Amino acid sequence: MIAETNIDPKAELRKEFQLHLLRTGETPVTVYAFCEQLGKEESEFYQHYGSFKAIEKDIWKALFKQVEGILNQDENYAHYSSYEKWLSFLYTFIEVLKENRSYVMLRCEHLERKEFRPWFMEGMRSLFKDFIKEVIGAGLETEEIASRPIITDRYHEVLWAQILYVIRVWINDESEDFQVTDAAVEKTSVLLFELMKKGPIDMLVDFVKFAYQHKAY
Repeated sequence: MIAETNIDPKAELRKEFQLHLLRTGETPVTVYAFCEQLGKEESEFYQHYGSFKAIEKDIWKALFKQVEGILNQDENYAHYSSYEKWLSFLYTFIEVLKENRSYVMLRCEHLERKEFRPWFMEGMRSLFKDFIKEVIGAGLETEEIASRPIITDRYHEVLWAQILYVIRVWINDESEDFQVTDAAVEKTSVLLFELMKKGPIDMLVDFVKFAYQHKAY
C-alpha cells in the first residue's frame, strides 16, 4: 500500500478504498456501504471526497508525491543533468509502483494503448507537468535539450507517453527483478533524450533556412 505516516482522514479513506479493491476486485456498491464497513457516517466521506473516482485520482497523486519526496531527499539530485533526473524519476516511480503492484495491475491491466490520458491519472498528470517543466527547463538552459519552435512545448507529452509505456511493460514483465522494465526505461530514455538534443535534424533545418533566406541554391 501507499506508504503514509500521520494518517489523516483523506489518507485513511484512500487506504481503505484501495484495500477494498484489492480484496474484491470491484469498486464498493455505494458510498453508504463503504462507510458502513468502516464504521463511519456517509457524511464523513463527502467531507473529503465527492466520489470514488475522486479517491482514485487522489491515490495516483499520492503515488507521484511519494516519488517526489524520495527524490527531494537525495542531496545529489539537484546537481543531476536533466537526463539523470529523468532516469532517477522513472526508476523511483517503478519502485513505488512495486509497493502497489496488485492495485496498479488491477487498474491498468486493461488500459488501451491508445489511451493517453487515463481518467484516474488526471491529478497525477497535472503534478507531472509541473515537475517535468522544471526538468526540461534546466535542460534548455544548459543546452542539453534543444529548443525548437512548437516542438519544445510538446516535450512533456512525449515523456508522459513514455511513462504510460513503461507502466505497460512493467505490468507484463515476468523477468527476474523486472529486468525487462529496467531495460525499457534505459533504452527509451536514451532514445528520447538523443532526439531532444541538437543534432542532424537541426542542422538540416538551419541549412534549409539559410538557403531560403540567402537564395543559396
